[in-house]
Amino acid sequence: TKHEKFRVQGIFKDKTRYDYWKRMEFTYDEWVSLRDHAEDIGLEFLSTPFSVEAIDLLESLGIKAWKLGSGDTSNTLLINKLIETRFNKTLFTSGDSRDPEQAGILGALLGSFFALFICLILSFPLGIATAIYLEKFAHQNRFVDFIEVNINNLAAVPSIIFGLLGLAIFLNFFGMPRSIPLVGGLVLTLMTLPTIIIASRAAIKSVPPSIEEAALGLGASKNQAVFHHVVPAAMPGMLTGTIIGMAQALGESAPLLMIGMVAFIVDIPGGFTDPATALPIQIYLWSDTPERGFVERTAAGIMVLLVFLIFMNSIAIYLRKKLEKET
Repeated sequence: TKHEKFRVQGIFKDKTRYDYWKRMEFTYDEWVSLRDHAEDIGLEFLSTPFSVEAIDLLESLGIKAWKLGSGDTSNTLLINKLIETRFNKTLFTSGDSRDPEQAGILGALLGSFFALFICLILSFPLGIATAIYLEKFAHQNRFVDFIEVNINNLAAVPSIIFGLLGLAIFLNFFGMPRSIPLVGGLVLTLMTLPTIIIASRAAIKSVPPSIEEAALGLGASKNQAVFHHVVPAAMPGMLTGTIIGMAQALGESAPLLMIGMVAFIVDIPGGFTDPATALPIQIYLWSDTPERGFVERTAAGIMVLLVFLIFMNSIAIYLRKKLEKET
C-alpha cells in the first residue's frame, strides 16, 4: 500500500554504464520521486519495487540477485556483489555540477590557487617592505603615527568590510569583471596586508640590536646593516606571519561573497581572468543545497580545506625551525 515502507534497489542504465542506488527504505511517494528523478537526468528506469525484470537484468550481467518473501510481502530485493568501493576521482577531476555524482572541487581549488597566488605576490613584498621602512627608516612624526594606527585598526576590521571595499573600488569604480580570481586576490591582499606587516614588525623587533650595532661599528652602511644582517635574522618570523596570513585568506568566504565568487560555475578556470569560485564558497554552496547527495560532497570539501590549512601551517613551522638553525 502507499503507506507501507519497503526496501528496494533501484537500477538505472545509460549507454555506457550501470548506476545503482544503495538499498534503503522508501515510502511509495519517495519511490515515485526517485523514479521521476531518474527520468529527469536521462536514465532509463528498469525496475519497480516488486519487479522480477530487475533480477533477470542483474543475472545477465553476472550479478547474483534474489527476492525474499512471496506475493505482496515480497518487498526486499537482495543483490550480491553490487556495491564496489573505490576512490572517488571525480571529486578532484571535475568542476561543480547540479548532479551530486558528477560534482567536483577542481574548479574551486584552482580558483583558490589563483586568488592566493595574486595575494602572495602582492602582499608579501609590500608587507615586508612596509615593516622594514616603519621599523628601521621612518622618522617618528604624525604621518608615520597615522599609518601605524591605521594598520593596527585594519587588522581588527571584519573581513566582509574588505569585500565591500573591493566591490566599491575594483568592480564599481574600475569596472573589473565579477567572479574572477584576480579581483579575489586583490581583496585578499587588502585583508592580509595588516597581518603580514604586524608579524614582520614583531620579527624585526625581536632581532637583538647588537647585531645591527656591530655591523655599523665595522663600517657597514645603514642599508647594509638592515638588509644583510637584520632582515635575514628576522626572516623566519616574517615567513611564518606570511604563511599564517595566507592560511587565513584560504579559509575566508565573506569578502569573496561580496565580489560575486558565489556564482554557480561549471567550467574549470584556466587563468586569473576566468570566472571561478573558491573552496570555502564551494563548501557553502553545497551545504546550502537541499539535495541529499551533496552532504557527502560538503564533508569531503571540508576535509580537503582542513588538509590544506594543516599543510600550510606545517610549512610555516618547518621554515621557521630551518631558518632559525641557519641564522
